[in-house]
Amino acid sequence: MARTSPTDVPERTLKIVHRQQAVTDAMRFTELVVSHCDKACREAMVLAASELAENVAKYGAQNQDPGAGTISVSVAGNVTRIRATNTVTSPDDAHHVLNIVRRMAAKPSNVAELYRDRLRELFDKPGTSRARLGLLRLAFEGGLRVSASFEPPLLEIVAERACRNG
Repeated sequence: MARTSPTDVPERTLKIVHRQQAVTDAMRFTELVVSHCDKACREAMVLAASELAENVAKYGAQNQDPGAGTISVSVAGNVTRIRATNTVTSPDDAHHVLNIVRRMAAKPSNVAELYRDRLRELFDKPGTSRARLGLLRLAFEGGLRVSASFEPPLLEIVAERACRNG
């Protein structure tokens, strides 16, 4: 039987739909789930909720179900985790996500460099239609470890970090 602490929070899930309120809903939802964590952790997790919910709402496939995907948040011991899952319309987009995650995982100490390089690219080409900065932001600004998997048509992104109780 798994040991749990009084601050463990089983995974809670929020359905993200294609509407303007989705990001705000995900941020509030996450704030509630991680309310007992320290301030830095709460801020990192809310940043992750914002970035991931925006991506789910923008790029998630909208079939017959009005939901684009889900955001799930959990706390186990000192690890806080947020998971975004959605069906994608473009396998190329999913492979781009996997490539970014692979680059971050290959050299975690170079996340700052990858982040700065992407910012420089965006400044050099201001008309770029997609910033594609969010996952780098989670790792660089939020101190989150990011992983991803793609089992067509489902893309899953997980961001986690060690946190203390606040």
